[in-house]
Amino acid sequence: MFYTQVHELNFPETTPDSGPSAVDPAPNPPLVLLAGPTATGKTALAVELAEHLDGEIISADSMQVYRGLAIGTAQPVPDETRRRPYHMVNTIAPTFLWSAADWLRETRRLIDEIRSRGRAVIVAGGTGLYFKVLTGGLFQTPGAGRSLEIRARLEAEWDEDNGRHLRCRLAEVDPEAAARIHENDKLRVVRALEVFESTGRSLSDLQAEGRREFKPPPAFRFVLSASREDLYRRIDARVVKMVEAGFLEEVRDLVRQGATPDWPAMKALGYPQMLDVVLGKRDLASAIEETQKISRRYAKQQIVLYRQWSGSIWLYAERGIAENARILEKVLEFGAPIAF
Repeated sequence: MFYTQVHELNFPETTPDSGPSAVDPAPNPPLVLLAGPTATGKTALAVELAEHLDGEIISADSMQVYRGLAIGTAQPVPDETRRRPYHMVNTIAPTFLWSAADWLRETRRLIDEIRSRGRAVIVAGGTGLYFKVLTGGLFQTPGAGRSLEIRARLEAEWDEDNGRHLRCRLAEVDPEAAARIHENDKLRVVRALEVFESTGRSLSDLQAEGRREFKPPPAFRFVLSASREDLYRRIDARVVKMVEAGFLEEVRDLVRQGATPDWPAMKALGYPQMLDVVLGKRDLASAIEETQKISRRYAKQQIVLYRQWSGSIWLYAERGIAENARILEKVLEFGAPIAF
């Protein structure tokens, strides 16, 4: 079995004489990884845990990092960011292509910085690739393989035939990348070829090299999920709540800033659909319905990925924040982190 169901764990009883249940300060503050599908309440649980551990939170969400996407990406609300420091949210321009390598570089720096202050680190979010590179490494030398001139030329070539020739070229120079990148993923096909033309080496080779050299610190791994019925209910309700909170107005603001479907931030779940509403291409009801549908599909993909995450302990949103926080604290108190 690759993961552990929480009901399989047995903890010693904590008596009134044994002191508080929160983890005592330690020379090496814990590193906690909290992953899970969308809409399960990872942010709220991370904030609760961070308060108990005197910790700080690093977002592991590829779209929460963008400025101007507070509602549609469910960024932590001001009350949550006031309670505990919350890093890597609402910081990057929506036109910037923020990569897993960028995230890994900043996360490594933040982990060292936070732990040097004697504080625990909670990495929380739903982007499975981020947890994969954090535990396995990735080619991420700052600036390496980046060339605006080469990228512009490749993007123009893609537009000439919808990427047919670029996909063929990628299959020749980096068959591994060609196999894992979706044929319609213009950004990543262009990026892989940009790296090859800039460095003379395939992106896959450079990533493998980065994994061999990467030595991450031991960490506790958790997945916050929910039953399928409850998860789908949560997803559908959250999309409606986002629209009621001003999701459409948020997209209108982005359009006033010049947003187009090609902006990296506009690839986030729900934004293409709401953009169509703003541009008069569809009605709001159909946009909501499609956003719910693709969000449910995305959640299924996330669960499949996390089931392959060795050593993870699974929690369920139905238990509530307080109970899941108690379980997390007990694991940290009596368990041991996993060395990747």
